Amino acid sequence: MQETELTNLMYELLSPEKNSERWRLYLELFDKHVLRLNMTAAELSTTKVYHQYPTQFIGRTRYIDLAIITNKRFIPVEVKTGEDYREQDNQCRDYWLEAEKYHERHALTEPPVLYYLTPEGDSPSRESAGDFGFPDRSNFIRSDKIDAVAFCSEGFSWIVDCEDNPPKDIDTKNNLESVSKEIRGMLRPDLQRQTGIVDNFFTALDKRFDESFCRKYHLKRGGNRRMEIGDCYTYKRYIDRFFGRAFSWPSICFYCTDAAGDVIKFDDDKELWFRVGCYNGECSYIGESTAFCAGFMIFSNEIKEGLYKEKEVKTLLDGRNILPQEMVDVYKESFNGLVGRTDLHDAQGNLIYFTNVVESEVLAEHVMKQIEKLLERFVYG
Repeated sequence: MQETELTNLMYELLSPEKNSERWRLYLELFDKHVLRLNMTAAELSTTKVYHQYPTQFIGRTRYIDLAIITNKRFIPVEVKTGEDYREQDNQCRDYWLEAEKYHERHALTEPPVLYYLTPEGDSPSRESAGDFGFPDRSNFIRSDKIDAVAFCSEGFSWIVDCEDNPPKDIDTKNNLESVSKEIRGMLRPDLQRQTGIVDNFFTALDKRFDESFCRKYHLKRGGNRRMEIGDCYTYKRYIDRFFGRAFSWPSICFYCTDAAGDVIKFDDDKELWFRVGCYNGECSYIGESTAFCAGFMIFSNEIKEGLYKEKEVKTLLDGRNILPQEMVDVYKESFNGLVGRTDLHDAQGNLIYFTNVVESEVLAEHVMKQIEKLLERFVYG
């Protein structure tokens, strides 16, 4: 199916004019799984949806695949399918600028974000993203400007929930079935068993971070709206991308707090997080290990990314008595932002990789003992 055909079918599912029966529910589910903006009922009621929204740049017209406009935001969605994505210079950047101009013109309150929707969650090319890429990290695009989302993850969750609430109208029902068939065709069925096992492991691990455990080790859960701590790197989205070519960092993240329960902050916009997870290495630029690991990271709310440069990290932590000084002293950029990085092992002493997870509950129990030792150093020095 061509991109224009797929986006037109998606438009007809989400548009109030084309799907008067179910548009509101399908858009609410699209927000829940893909946009993750937690739009209110009042905001959803103001929605207009456009297919092939025209924009004017460098003397010619280009079209945004889908544009969702509410009383608070202009949301451009760029859809790519197939293996090779044809992009023009500054295409995604220009679409974001169109959204920004609309926001300024209509005094909208929420900052613009372009959603880049591909089968596996690839980011746009640096040529398309323009200056939204980090200058010294060639494969990374600022996620506060452009959010890479995946049909195999967010899109699949959306369409499954839509299928649980089918329309009565036969044309709309056929559209829903066509979109579902197209998205399901992007999945890799040979990996479903493995991703299911790893999801069980993460779930078993996650439930062990209960209120009592978090209080003991000065951790705090956060919200799960887009780019909040419960959404960043979350295993619930990234596991489905792990064996693909796109960046995948399935994790469980927590705020680190002081003895009074207040989140530890630096320079107002930076926070200390504790993270447990792994990295698929597909976008590697410095050869990180892909083993499961745990450690502390400084997350910048300004750029919506974890800091990783040695000078940056050490300047914020050195001599502050927040983490043991020896952790700070040995930190290197190759740890990819994790201070006190600890690789996790199974009961036989083997490193745990995404591909060799078995017996989720037993493994989670063993891993938690290693995590507790790391957290004890944070709490008790």
